[in-house]
Amino acid sequence: MKKMNVSRSVPGSDDDPPFDDTPVSRLLRTAAVAAILFDLSSAQAVLELPDEELGRLFKRKLAQVIGLSTALNLDTNSNHEHNERPREDLHRVPHRRVSPRKSLVSAGRLLPSAIVCEAFGISEQRLAKNVTGGQIFSVDVGGNQFYPAFFLAKELDRRQLAKVTRRLDGLTGWAKWKFFTKPKASLAKLTPLQALLHGEAKEVLQAADAFVERARGLAKGKIIDTRNS
Repeated sequence: MKKMNVSRSVPGSDDDPPFDDTPVSRLLRTAAVAAILFDLSSAQAVLELPDEELGRLFKRKLAQVIGLSTALNLDTNSNHEHNERPREDLHRVPHRRVSPRKSLVSAGRLLPSAIVCEAFGISEQRLAKNVTGGQIFSVDVGGNQFYPAFFLAKELDRRQLAKVTRRLDGLTGWAKWKFFTKPKASLAKLTPLQALLHGEAKEVLQAADAFVERARGLAKGKIIDTRNS
């Protein structure tokens, strides 16, 4: 009986690092442990799901949780940096500074259309119609369009969120992002997203109207200054 010749990657090889040492593997291992500790019977039921369906469901739920963390304005970067610090190579070349907008993409606060469509279960064409209809908006990062992850949070009422988004019609995508994610004095120093989670839709709409008026006033002032210069 012939022995099977199975090639294996050398542990620690730079060309083919073991999967168990990758960030994705560590994340999946942590998720598996959490699932078992939370509900063992449900975790066992997960093993019966087809691989493709499991991957699709996991990605969708992951996107929704990322959306909620964005809505809550949680600082996930500090925890990531703390976990990665012991693994840093002391001889590694320092990273280049990343622009604030690109860092939002890296942090998952802004998502590409493919992930958004997968999470919503819609097509790219439908997503484009939702943008045109004011139900959702995008921002430009490096010439590519990205969508706020908070739109995926199931804890936010999508109809209320769309209503507020429409109130901001005429503003740039980045101006809308600023409105939703920055604390407002009129909302007891909560962000509009946090206020919506508290059920304060009326107050958020009022804040949106004030924000638009202020933005239009600033734009008008700039036009006047340009004409007088």
